[in-house]
Amino acid sequence: MNVRVSIILPSLNVADTIRECLKSAVNQSLKELEIICVDAGSTDGTEEILQEYSQKDSRIKLIHSEIKSYGRQVNMGLESAVGEYIAVLETDDWIERDMYQCLYECAVKDDLDYAAGDFDTFFKLQNGYRYFQRKHLFGADRQDWYGKTLDTDQLATLRASDYVLWKGIYKRTFLNDNHIRLHESPGAAFQDMGFLQQVKTFARKAKYIDRSFYRYRQGRDAASSVSPEGLRYYEREFQWIGNNQEFFDHLEGIHKKYYYFTMSISFITKYEQILEILYGDWQDIRLAEPYEWFRGQISDAIKNGLLEEFMYGKEQWNRLTLLLTARKEHAKRFADIKRDEEKRARVLREMTKECPVVIFGCGMRGEKFMLLCDKYGIHIEAFCDNNAALHGGEKFGFRVISPEMLKNEIYDKNEMVLLSMKEGREQVRQQLIDLGIGADRIISDVSNIL
Repeated sequence: MNVRVSIILPSLNVADTIRECLKSAVNQSLKELEIICVDAGSTDGTEEILQEYSQKDSRIKLIHSEIKSYGRQVNMGLESAVGEYIAVLETDDWIERDMYQCLYECAVKDDLDYAAGDFDTFFKLQNGYRYFQRKHLFGADRQDWYGKTLDTDQLATLRASDYVLWKGIYKRTFLNDNHIRLHESPGAAFQDMGFLQQVKTFARKAKYIDRSFYRYRQGRDAASSVSPEGLRYYEREFQWIGNNQEFFDHLEGIHKKYYYFTMSISFITKYEQILEILYGDWQDIRLAEPYEWFRGQISDAIKNGLLEEFMYGKEQWNRLTLLLTARKEHAKRFADIKRDEEKRARVLREMTKECPVVIFGCGMRGEKFMLLCDKYGIHIEAFCDNNAALHGGEKFGFRVISPEMLKNEIYDKNEMVLLSMKEGREQVRQQLIDLGIGADRIISDVSNIL
C-alpha cells in the first residue's frame, strides 16, 4: 500500500479516551494510512486497547517508548513513518472522518509543505452534553487567507496564532530535509511550540482550509497547560529552539520579529494563567525564575527594534510593558480583574439564591447565561422560549419548554427564571407575572452579570 498519511498517536494512560480516538483514525475516509501508536509505558489498560486494535487493523503499528516524553514519542513516530505526509493525533482527542482526505488532497494539489484546518475545543456541561467552540485561525480581517496558498512572509505572521501542530499534516520530506523534530523534554510540555517555530521558518508554501476537523478535549486534570511549572516549560522550549543554530541562521527579517512576538505572547499568556493558579502570588519562584529569562529576551528585542507597539493590540501592549517593568503593579491590576470576575459570580449566586434556574431565551445571550451558570455551579433546569417551534426540543442537551409549562413546573422545584434577552425584557417579565409567576422568582436585571 502506498501510504498517503502517517498518523502518530502518542499515548500515556488514556484508557478512558483512546477508543474514541482510535475509532476516528481507523474510520478515516482516506484509507491509505498508517497509524503509528507510540506508548510510553501506560499502566491503565491503554496498551492492551492498542494491541486489540492492532490485531484488527494491519495499518496500526505499536511502538514502545521507554522515555515519558511527548516529544520523544512523536520523534519516534517520525523516524518510523513512511507516508507522504505526517499527522499527529493526541489520544484524548478525536477527528472528523474526512480530515486527512481533505488535507491530503489540498496538500498534494499544490505541493504544499503543510496544510491545516481549524479545530473545535469541547468540554462537558453539567448535564453531560458536549459543548463545542470553533477556534478560527483567521478573523474578519483575514478571511480571504482561507484557501489561499500562503508564502513564507505571510506564514511568519502566523507564528503566535497557529500554535498547535495536530490540526495539520506536514510533508515528510520537508520535515526530514530541514531536520525538524520535537524537543524531547520530559512529559508533554509545549513541545509543539519548538516544532511549529521550525515549520514556520523553513516552509515556503502552505494552506489553511476554512473547516474545523479536529476536536480538542478540555478539562484534562493532568494537562501541562494547567501546571504551575508552565512558564519554566516555555522557557526550556524557547532555549532549546534558540540553541538550534540551523534554525537561528534562517531566522531573518519578518521571521525574526514574529519569533520574538510569539515569545512575548507565550510569556504574558502563560505568566497570567499561572498567576491565577497561584492566587496572585507573583513572587512564587515558579514565576520569578523564568520571568527573569523572558524579561531579558523580550526587553532586548524591544530595544533592538524587533518588537514594536503596532504588532500588538493596545491593551495587550500595555499589559506586556507593565509586566516587564513593574511586576507588582501588574499583579495588582490582574488581581483587580479577577476580583471583578469573582464579584460577577457572587452576584449571580445571590440573584439566583443558588436555586435551579430556567433560562428564558434560546438565543446567543441565553447561551452566554448558560455558560456562566455552568461555570459558577448554578443548576440549569431548562430553557424557555416563546417560539413554539422550539418547544419539546433541546438546547445544548437541556429541554426547551413553553411559558405555560414553566408556570406549571416552577413552584415544584423552587426554580428561578433568568431573562436573557436584551430587548423586550420588561414585556416578558410582565408576561410571566400575568401567567401567575411571582415577581420574586424572575431575574430581569442582569446588567451586573454579563
